[in-house]
Amino acid sequence: MKKLSEKEQKLFDWDNELRFNSANYSDIQVIDIAQKAIDFACENFKEQEKVYEGYEFEYEGKVTNVALGIDSHLQKNAAHKKSLLIKQFVLDIINTEKYGRGRNGFVYLLYRLKIDNKLKEIATERKDFWETPRIRFQLLYALYKRRIKGFSKEAELLIQNNPKERELKKYAAKYIEQEEKQGSK
Repeated sequence: MKKLSEKEQKLFDWDNELRFNSANYSDIQVIDIAQKAIDFACENFKEQEKVYEGYEFEYEGKVTNVALGIDSHLQKNAAHKKSLLIKQFVLDIINTEKYGRGRNGFVYLLYRLKIDNKLKEIATERKDFWETPRIRFQLLYALYKRRIKGFSKEAELLIQNNPKERELKKYAAKYIEQEEKQGSK
């Protein structure tokens, strides 16, 4: 097994802490670990991404991983799904451009945290998210799962413009079908 570099190990430790050891942490502690990991990733992994498709820089995948760590935490501590501090933290990350495509995991957290008004606002205002690989799928998926109407045109465009992305096309079609069913009720 490949030995992790010191920097990779540091991120790995924070990731494990969020995923496996944070069930009893306060929301402030969770945010603190997440922010440290994100800042560290952005500072130390600035190379072009060569492994994961859809990311431009190495740190973007690491930022996404932090979001997945927060998601794991929320599964263990469901009360934090109502935390205004965690919700604001997620929105702050989404609205920070320097995190690039790594924000896709935080867009997913909008669905998990049930922040429907902000999800709809982001889907309406952030046209660039509909064109950004990785983010567009999470945005569509979150809208579909939360049953938020009003984005069939965007879903149709995703199908037309991304013929090789099977999973994206599948959820775009599901979204359109769901909206048609909701409209007929």
